[in-house]
Amino acid sequence: MVIWRGKIPLRTVYVGGGTPSVLPFSAWKRLSEILERAFDFSNTEEFTVEANPCSLTGGHLQLWRDSRVTRVSLGVQSLNDGELMWLGRRHDAGMALAALEKALSHGFRVSADLIFGLPGQTLRTWHQSLHSVLAAGAGHVSAYQLTLEPNTPLGQLSPSLSEGCSFYRFTQWYLPRKGLAQYEVASFARLGEECRHNLAYWRQESVLALGPSAWGYLSLNQHGFRYRNAPTLEECSMSAEFSIAEAERLKGRSRGVEAAILALRTRWGIDLGSFAVRFGQELAGQVLGVLKKIPPHLVRFEGKSVSLTPAGMRVGNAIWVELLELEG
Repeated sequence: MVIWRGKIPLRTVYVGGGTPSVLPFSAWKRLSEILERAFDFSNTEEFTVEANPCSLTGGHLQLWRDSRVTRVSLGVQSLNDGELMWLGRRHDAGMALAALEKALSHGFRVSADLIFGLPGQTLRTWHQSLHSVLAAGAGHVSAYQLTLEPNTPLGQLSPSLSEGCSFYRFTQWYLPRKGLAQYEVASFARLGEECRHNLAYWRQESVLALGPSAWGYLSLNQHGFRYRNAPTLEECSMSAEFSIAEAERLKGRSRGVEAAILALRTRWGIDLGSFAVRFGQELAGQVLGVLKKIPPHLVRFEGKSVSLTPAGMRVGNAIWVELLELEG
């Protein structure tokens, strides 16, 4: 058990995984007071809140501006009204752009989430969504391919989805030409506007998860501990301590292989020198051996680092499967 005496220092904060902008102001004020009592924000670099255009108000933005929030992640999804209607979103394109511009006017860094691979979506409508969020001033874009889960309203429709590869490839071509570099498989940002919180996931840094169903990770010496909180408020409130629904301990080769895969999600890739220090020269050599067998247009070797090219990121899952074989 890890016991921290005093306030826990936070480097980044991310409030999301739901729709925080639907919380009433009184709940936000109470949440802020709880966080101030429990955590040390003296060295916090970034504080992100997720929001939807239909529920984001000037009151939210002013309240966040007067607290510690520095960044807003906005669920734009599309700027085509037909696509938004199919997704069942409660906002239209005009409302999304107004919310984005309002967040920027309050001084926040703003990220726009967009979805590709929708039924009937074309490269023309996808380009329009990308172009419009950039024209409005977004400095970060997260581009996700639509995936349909079974037993969900959209999944039960069994629609014919657009082929995602052409949209993703266009995004990799278009956004860097507009000043947003791809720094992670699904993330593009202007210099300095990368999401520092999300980078903690790809670097296997400790992440404290609070709230129902939230996933966390603790980096403890030679081991990693990943956990998921209980799925409901009732279960979480039954104990004064954390109510953990499931957990996984990562150690040795498993932790090293996962570290390699996570690093390859980013444009920085794997620093083989530091990787060997953490996980041993033997595993570092085996990881390098696997990557050297990958077609050369998919992998980039630069000095002591190795990363995926844009083409490599398009087939990243297949490359990561090869690395998983090293777990034995």
